[in-house]
Amino acid sequence: MHSESVSIQSDGYKLDGSYYWEEGTLKEDSPVVIVCSGFTGLKHIHPERFARYLTRQGFLCVGFDYRGFGKSEGERGKVLIEEQVRDIANVVTRVRARAEQENRPLVLAGWGMAGGLILDAYRLVEDLVDALISMNGFFDAVRVQKALRGELGWKQFRQFMNQERLRIAQGGEQRKLDPFDIYPLDPISKGYVDDVLFKTNGYGVMSDLDFADSLISFCPEAHIDQRFAKTPLLIAHGGENDLHPVTEAHSLYAAYPGPKSLFLLPEGGHTEWMLDDNPKFQHFAAHIAGWLETSVSPLNSPSVAA
Repeated sequence: MHSESVSIQSDGYKLDGSYYWEEGTLKEDSPVVIVCSGFTGLKHIHPERFARYLTRQGFLCVGFDYRGFGKSEGERGKVLIEEQVRDIANVVTRVRARAEQENRPLVLAGWGMAGGLILDAYRLVEDLVDALISMNGFFDAVRVQKALRGELGWKQFRQFMNQERLRIAQGGEQRKLDPFDIYPLDPISKGYVDDVLFKTNGYGVMSDLDFADSLISFCPEAHIDQRFAKTPLLIAHGGENDLHPVTEAHSLYAAYPGPKSLFLLPEGGHTEWMLDDNPKFQHFAAHIAGWLETSVSPLNSPSVAA
């Protein structure tokens, strides 16, 4: 897989991005697919993983690091959902210029948390995106928090946030918090994070109350409206996902007004199968490649509904 670095400005920060393709395989009018990382992710983890598969199928791919991550500028490891939405929108704007030069449709794909981020970003750049792929996402943060914590755990978490907010309001310093105390993991996903992601160079951040506020305000499903009516959407989700329940995929499918397709990976959890040679990953990626072939038309042709 070949790569070419690209620097993208977002709110005054330089974001580190890359184009990926395979020599001799890249198709002239195939889509360019921007793959966005999930929570605390880096471009050389899942975006490059999908790129390694999709470039072999003839697609041009793009990965990037959000502000504060990898080689991108910004406060190290700071996660505010609204800022990452703007980063995605600015990457789309930059990549769209090349896509039009090469007569390629632009597809915006998001993994995990970015499965919802791309929906909010679409509202900023709707005229520049030809199709959307939401992979293992969630679309109402409070709904998922309640599912993960239970009603008692959700109540205790709110109490913790109120106590922390009071401490800061009384003059206390903002404390660093374990991000997975705010965004809890199911046991299988935690094992993958500990055994795979934390062993990846550059992975691992701390968080704070600002992220908690940003997270519980995140509800992209509430903003789905007729602006999405002509844009094809693929919802691809682990059929046994305990971190982002499969009910999230069904809820988005029901709410989405445009052409849509739902794929549930048999026996797939959230992320434990995200390894290049894992048969479940290959099945998942193959379905995405097939959908791109059949549901995303060349730039100057009408879109084909899924």
